[in-house]
Amino acid sequence: MPGAKKYKPQRGDVSSPVQPGMLPTDRPIAVYYRQSSMKQVGNISTDMQQIDLPRYVISLGWDQHDIVLIDKDEGVSGAKSIDEREGMSRLFDLILTRKIGAVAVQAEDRLFRDETQIQVNVFIDACVKNDVRVLTPYFKYNFADKHEGPYHRLLFRMRAEQAADFLNSYVRGRLYAAKERMLRQGMWMGGNINLGYMVDDRKMLSSGIPNPNWRKYQPFEPCAQVVIKIFETFVMLGGNQRGTLRYLHDNGPHFPDFDNPDLLREVPPGFISAKPMRMLKRGGIYMVGSVSLQNMLTNAVYLGHWVFKDRVVQWDNHPAIIPEDLFYQAFNYISPYTLDGTPNEDYTPRLGRRHSTKKKKRDAYEPIYLGLVGSYHESNWRGATASWTTGMQAYAYTVNYLDTADNQQHLWSRRSDYFDRIINEMLFAKLKATFDHEVWEEVLISAGDDFDKEQRMLQHQLGAVEQKMSTLLDNFSYVQSQTLAQALERQFADHEQEKERLERKLHDLQQRIDQQESLIALAQQAENVLQNWDQMPLIEKRAVAQVFIERIVVTQTDKYRVADVEIRWRDESVDEFVLPWSAKSWTLWLPAEVETLRKLIEQKATQEEISAALPNRNWRAIRIKAYEIIGKRSFHISPKPIREDETYADYIERMERADWKQPRKTGSRWVEEEIEMLENMLDEGATQLDLCAALPHRSWAKIRKKITQLRGKDFKVTKPHVPMKQHETIDQYLERHPEQAVTMNLSVSKNSSRRTRN
Repeated sequence: MPGAKKYKPQRGDVSSPVQPGMLPTDRPIAVYYRQSSMKQVGNISTDMQQIDLPRYVISLGWDQHDIVLIDKDEGVSGAKSIDEREGMSRLFDLILTRKIGAVAVQAEDRLFRDETQIQVNVFIDACVKNDVRVLTPYFKYNFADKHEGPYHRLLFRMRAEQAADFLNSYVRGRLYAAKERMLRQGMWMGGNINLGYMVDDRKMLSSGIPNPNWRKYQPFEPCAQVVIKIFETFVMLGGNQRGTLRYLHDNGPHFPDFDNPDLLREVPPGFISAKPMRMLKRGGIYMVGSVSLQNMLTNAVYLGHWVFKDRVVQWDNHPAIIPEDLFYQAFNYISPYTLDGTPNEDYTPRLGRRHSTKKKKRDAYEPIYLGLVGSYHESNWRGATASWTTGMQAYAYTVNYLDTADNQQHLWSRRSDYFDRIINEMLFAKLKATFDHEVWEEVLISAGDDFDKEQRMLQHQLGAVEQKMSTLLDNFSYVQSQTLAQALERQFADHEQEKERLERKLHDLQQRIDQQESLIALAQQAENVLQNWDQMPLIEKRAVAQVFIERIVVTQTDKYRVADVEIRWRDESVDEFVLPWSAKSWTLWLPAEVETLRKLIEQKATQEEISAALPNRNWRAIRIKAYEIIGKRSFHISPKPIREDETYADYIERMERADWKQPRKTGSRWVEEEIEMLENMLDEGATQLDLCAALPHRSWAKIRKKITQLRGKDFKVTKPHVPMKQHETIDQYLERHPEQAVTMNLSVSKNSSRRTRN
């Protein structure tokens, strides 16, 4: 058909042809993704690396489940070393352990932009020794091939070097040089715009002539007036920065809402205004922080001068916002140097409280769990610091935060000695309850796997660098040209520097491994840790705490000034308890103790049994905790020979004293043996005296009540001629009527607790 578009036939992959058996499709392949900066993440290069590249790999014969996507290097420069990039470190370990057969990248510069070529050579060496290919959509590298390997290695180095040269010569050279030249001329070249200003971006004026103010600052009135007021307030308050922030927060004026689209409509056409970087809302309004305030009050840009690299490079570059006399009044409170870098003779800092910088040696308990303790305030984690309290002469965990005006506010504080005592008890209980060789191996040796991976990577890099240094030394003997000798010297110096860096990292790693091995030894001897805790140095205690505890979250409550504490263990379990304001005479109830008490209550144990199971608690503490568990109305126990302030040891000591008197046991809890005996005697027709003699510690009223429960209120019991009184025991009855003893079928002397009187 004339005029119709003729489409070309579709073609397959235009890259180098794939021959069967050439690619290691029987082993997994890693797809490596990297972007140089976070601004680039999400652009077309991202799609090419994360979407198109895996599709290309599948077209080469790999299955989807054999593709390992490595995407941990978002916003990471390719000029960094292998061990300085998380994604590259993982890729390198996969190569060394032969867990992959190939690496796919969009281009060689995704792997390296290494000027020294050291990292490139280390990478090539690892691929050769482990037979790993490198694939791009345009070329397939096989560094280990006997015939084409040397050419592939040379080509890969050349393209990596081109990427480094582009970064060095074009980006850092031409682009950066051009940008720096314009900045020195007082022109804005992107980035943050100082508060109170906007940028004139009109290169040509409406008359057609070049704009002399192109890319220079012009006042932006909605913000400029606020900047002026900040300077005036600071001077009015005599150089008090914190007071200035408080005053402005409470009284204004405030900066306009940078999120409001109406603000952009106030920017004239051809001008640029943007929300300042790192400026946040505080209490619903935009304000400068303490650091931003100090920078503003000493920034020569508000006098109309242009500053580049902490120097005034263009005087009277753009319109000023702050009058000169007002600026220097504020400036002289803060800066000991003038705008030209000479000492400021008018420097008059505001006098405040002077603090001694001499560190005093304090013989006091030092906190163990520093770095683990903290609180969440307004969804932000606030770590506790160790503060010295002069009144108590002790360290305390203290959590502070900055309010909306950047003023430090106090959240909570607790003495570290008693706080640590509680956490220590929790830690000991954790070790005792969960000690298991396999559990400890999983918790502690898992870190050893990471050490092995890092050590393997560093040692391989060091070996490749040392091999290259040896080759360079051999080449020196053949070099006649001075220029070439100097080039070899530079290469050797670069490799020597890299060797020193790797050796330092290996040394630091070995120290961590040694520390880990010592912790594993401690873990394998948990009983020794518990027994020797008090003799262990502070640094070892902190190391043990770091191994087992992930975070200690303290939530302050208003009720009685107590706090809820949550210990998050590294095995993902959580323990919670309530921390009082003061705990000098208070001992934490451990979860194991609470569970023991709960079981004893369910088993209807006696007071002696409960107290013996909790020997460190007096009866008052046990009783209050029992009220918390089942409620005050539900907890009843009798008899109660143990006094309120007595522990079980105190009770035994009192009982063993010579002048101890047998406590009354009237009304004690009925046990199964007693009920069974009572049932049998009732079946046999026992009389009132027989029953009371068999249960000498119970009054007739208590026995009658139990009979009513068992047989009903109509059940009759034979009574003697002179019956017992309601609240009389058999001993009391026989004191009144001793002649009745001869009529009893059971021996009173065997069952009665009555003592023979002298």
